[in-house]
Amino acid sequence: MIGAVAIVAAALFVSGPARAATGPGLPDNQATFSLIGKYGVTPADAVPSSVDPIRFHFRYDAPSATRLAIRVNRLGSGKTIRRIVTGRLKRDRWQHLPWDGRTQRGRLAPSGKYRVLLGRIGGPFFSLGRIRIHGHLFPVDGPHGTRGYIGEFGAPRVDGRTHEGFDITAACRTPLVAVRAGTILKKAFDPELYGNYVVLKGEGERRTYKYSHLIRPAPVRKGQKVRAGRRLGSVGQTGNAAGTPCHLHFEVRARGMLLDPKPLLESW
Repeated sequence: MIGAVAIVAAALFVSGPARAATGPGLPDNQATFSLIGKYGVTPADAVPSSVDPIRFHFRYDAPSATRLAIRVNRLGSGKTIRRIVTGRLKRDRWQHLPWDGRTQRGRLAPSGKYRVLLGRIGGPFFSLGRIRIHGHLFPVDGPHGTRGYIGEFGAPRVDGRTHEGFDITAACRTPLVAVRAGTILKKAFDPELYGNYVVLKGEGERRTYKYSHLIRPAPVRKGQKVRAGRRLGSVGQTGNAAGTPCHLHFEVRARGMLLDPKPLLESW
């Protein structure tokens, strides 16, 4: 069975007085600002520009309302990929600030582990929590399996064709979701092969993803921009899938060239 990387609904929250992060140029005086109670980042595992947004949760103590800075640093290099400056936030109030998972240049954050720092403008900065960014979601949002050899990429067909995708079995009407934020390139119906299908172009990459045999037309339109996790339809048996187990025929192309989806699906 192809294993999906599940989005974790809650992160590990830290409680108690926060310590300032160490690093070049950070002030030593911590007396005028501190994090109180439980604070953290959710979800602990996330996909940028997703329907399940990343949020920073915290409450702070300071002499008065103040503007804060949030830094998202890549672990290892310490490079800040995003800096967010807030308006004046009232002290001793819970804050739940969203982040779309984009870098300072507006690109989707690359896969990897990150640490989130929070502090007053100019510092000191405290570690708010850690987060792991994944580039993609699994396309089937529910229990699933495979069709075995007949559903693998390159498997022969009776009419001389070879299979151009990978088949993921699931109960009919199981939700199908966008594996990555991107743009809908096509939505159509092919009575001979694919039935109801939709094609997604992944943002920031040269790959397209084709979802076929949907039980009914996808609830999106050509040219529409969607977030990762956006529902694109449901598993079905339309097209030449009639009489077969309900499944998703999933195709991946890079610069127009077909790829074997299986290694990608196993990594997601």
